[in-house]
Amino acid sequence: MPGIDSRQARQEIRLAEVLALLGYEPRQRWGEQLRGPCPVHGSKSVTSRCFAAHLGKNVWHCFRCGAGGNALDLWAALTRQGVSEAALDWYRRLGRTPPPKETSMPEP
Repeated sequence: MPGIDSRQARQEIRLAEVLALLGYEPRQRWGEQLRGPCPVHGSKSVTSRCFAAHLGKNVWHCFRCGAGGNALDLWAALTRQGVSEAALDWYRRLGRTPPPKETSMPEP
């Protein structure tokens, strides 16, 4: 499996894109903040607002299951993959090239 620069991937993968890829429909929206059911633990209630996402800060949190993190963490949790595998999967699904892992060459 090719190496990927996880730090750069975390910066490039946007929460809005992950939620759009999921077809996520929030119950409430205030500017860049969303509230609705949690896609991680699968809350189904029509009034559920336990999942909070801030698109500008690229972070999310569920007040019911306690999960949270950035966009890549959400994609990894939903696809049940490790972070590197989830990043590669996300780039592949969107037809983008993942950032290669930096390899440093030892000085002679």
